[in-house]
Amino acid sequence: MVANSQVGWRGIVGLLGEFAGLCTIFVLIVTVAEGWQEHAQAQWPTTMARVEKCGLRRTSSGRRNGYYIDCRLSYEVGGAEFVARLYSRTAPAPEVWQYPPNQIGPLQEWLDKHPQGTKITVHFDPGNHGKAVPIESEQLPGRPRTPNNLRLLRIAAISCAVLLVIARIGSGTQNR
Repeated sequence: MVANSQVGWRGIVGLLGEFAGLCTIFVLIVTVAEGWQEHAQAQWPTTMARVEKCGLRRTSSGRRNGYYIDCRLSYEVGGAEFVARLYSRTAPAPEVWQYPPNQIGPLQEWLDKHPQGTKITVHFDPGNHGKAVPIESEQLPGRPRTPNNLRLLRIAAISCAVLLVIARIGSGTQNR
């Protein structure tokens, strides 16, 4: 009976380790793709843009209500006027339990610093002048994503390694 429970325990830990390994591969692919995109965008030419309209928009998905920044910018490239939209990450509504608390605070701070008419520097896509992203110092909350992706990648990889080592150690103790 003891051997069967150990096999079950090791099997479950091994499966969790393999699942964490698959998660690690997925997070790695997303991190590389988003990191490459952010790197490419940082190489785009820059121009001054004007904040036309910025505000918090409410979104709801199921029972979770939240807000995100929806910002409209205008700028000129080569004598032509272009408009781009910027969006932040979504933060839970203040009435929703959240940890850490007040996740909407950074969004409101960004909006307070960028009222209508504010000038900000943006990188614009040389192949599609209607696509722009703020320079690093002007980024919306939750952007760029690569630093958070790297943290998640580290957690997934460590979890995978620890679980697989535990499963292997468990199998080594049974063989004695």
